[in-house]
Amino acid sequence: MGEKVYIFGDEFGTSTLNKNDVKNITHFVYSAIVVKESNLNQARKVQKKISKDFFYGHPIKSSSRVLKSEKKRIEILEYLIKNLNFIIYLLVVDKEKLSKDTGGLRFKEVFYKYFRGIFVSQINNKFSEFEIFMDNLISEKYSSELKNYIVQKYQNNIFEQYHISDDKDEPLIQLADLIAGSYGRVFNASFISNNSEDIFNTLKPITPNITFFPEDSVSKTFVASPEKKIDSEVYEIVRNDAVKIYDEVTDTVSKAVLDYLLWHQKVLPFKYAQTYEITNAIKYNRGKELSIENLRIIVKELRFKGIIIVSSSSKSGYKLAVSKSDVHTYFTHYMKYILPMLKKIEIANSVFANKTVGDFIPLSDIEELKNLVDTLSK
Repeated sequence: MGEKVYIFGDEFGTSTLNKNDVKNITHFVYSAIVVKESNLNQARKVQKKISKDFFYGHPIKSSSRVLKSEKKRIEILEYLIKNLNFIIYLLVVDKEKLSKDTGGLRFKEVFYKYFRGIFVSQINNKFSEFEIFMDNLISEKYSSELKNYIVQKYQNNIFEQYHISDDKDEPLIQLADLIAGSYGRVFNASFISNNSEDIFNTLKPITPNITFFPEDSVSKTFVASPEKKIDSEVYEIVRNDAVKIYDEVTDTVSKAVLDYLLWHQKVLPFKYAQTYEITNAIKYNRGKELSIENLRIIVKELRFKGIIIVSSSSKSGYKLAVSKSDVHTYFTHYMKYILPMLKKIEIANSVFANKTVGDFIPLSDIEELKNLVDTLSK
């Protein structure tokens, strides 16, 4: 049996499914930090230190004016990660997808109850000994009903393990609030700024568990730049082919590389995953050392299987295509190799044709290559 863990959860966003949500919250975020019992005292020290040094002794609130500066937010997150060992659980609800078939979810009480149930189920299935402290919602009466609902749903000792509190009685909920609000600025387009990718990259190494609802691949995307658009048809073609190949691949390292690219595509679709990010992820998640050279070999093999892994001459790294522009980048990347090679072949062919006065024309014996060179010269 593993060490007991303590889980502190909060959320970001509104429950309304209206298209005219005044805050334009398209994605509702549940976040929880998971701390081992042996690190609990350190967590309390870190929370007090952050409150004192960054919030002038006030509670840590993601909506605080202190965090209007996203550079300051990143500084606080980096301090938290450096000084406390913990991981993050995340549930991201795409409300725009829900609005097509809302049912009872249009009611605030039902919305919170339903998705908190899903969130708690993730945790309930992962740890044998734990306690959960979730932020109080709506009213004490509703909180009591919510707790009874979760107890009935999971039919175990969770009644004693599940606590509904507020961030004054349990200050570590404030850290979950900070995380939820930070991810809220990653997944909601109206909050996205030039710092959103930095926020995401800061939190990514300690967020091994992200659940998206509904389970729809296009809804699983973080739009790093609002002006960029995902082509849903290209996205689905590339993703479905990659998933199919993933099921067929037997080499565990190749599988891990493809798994990372699939994950990266749904969360940072417009950003190239740097080679060191991929190799570090393989080492962290699979315990496998992977050199840059071997990574390139794996990418080459996956491309031969038909997976559109894009690399660009102007940007380093790899990504799965999500738009027609990405596909064009994929093709033009190879043109810079193919065209010069064909030109060299044309020149070499001319050398022999001229100096043998037509007795030896190499391309006349290699029809496929001759057709390519002829096409180049047209």
